Amino acid sequence: MIINSILPYVGLCTAFAIPGLKRLMDRKWKDDEYVSKKTSMAAYRDLYSGPEYVIHFKYSGLLNIMYITMMYGVGMPILFPIAAFNFFNQYVCERLVVAWQVRLPPALDNKLTENFLEMLKWSPILFLANGYWMLSNPQIFTNSWEFIADTNQGMKSNHFLYVGVNYAAPILLMCMASVFLIAIQKIFASYLMKWGFALQSKEIEVDEDLPNFFKTVKLSQADELIAEE
Repeated sequence: MIINSILPYVGLCTAFAIPGLKRLMDRKWKDDEYVSKKTSMAAYRDLYSGPEYVIHFKYSGLLNIMYITMMYGVGMPILFPIAAFNFFNQYVCERLVVAWQVRLPPALDNKLTENFLEMLKWSPILFLANGYWMLSNPQIFTNSWEFIADTNQGMKSNHFLYVGVNYAAPILLMCMASVFLIAIQKIFASYLMKWGFALQSKEIEVDEDLPNFFKTVKLSQADELIAEE
């Protein structure tokens, strides 16, 4: 995780260094950008346009960091500041790369973002379930162990689901309540929507009766001319 948190800066350096080196080699190590070895305008434009922006790869990396942090965060709390540091580094580096290096991304709808959020919302359930299993482990917190007859026999963990009052009970209660709410939302989604206990998914289209951009510019120029006269 620590190495992964520094990798965005490595990607930032390579995103600027490799295309810059290729452009210098193309113009024979001169400062004049009109000197080129390319024999077609398409090849020249492709060299100076930058690489494509692979946004799906960025989403998969965020999911990887989030799920690892949620999976082992209770037992290793150091993962939370490392994950925050990772997200900050990715935020800074991606803004620089998108603004100065890669090509303009194609027109994308919100489908990819919605799929990302749909997969991301299950990470708290993983955090609660595995967190309870870590906190209720008797070998970790109460030093519970058993003798084994020989090396071929595995040690019994005596680790079972216990519904009762202990230091792991609050996180178990939250996990069970979350699973219950998700199950209710999935099974009775239409009824909840009808009774007003769910968020509306219908998009609201707002018509502010604004003119076209170019008409607006012309209107503003005409108003200025009238004011000057």
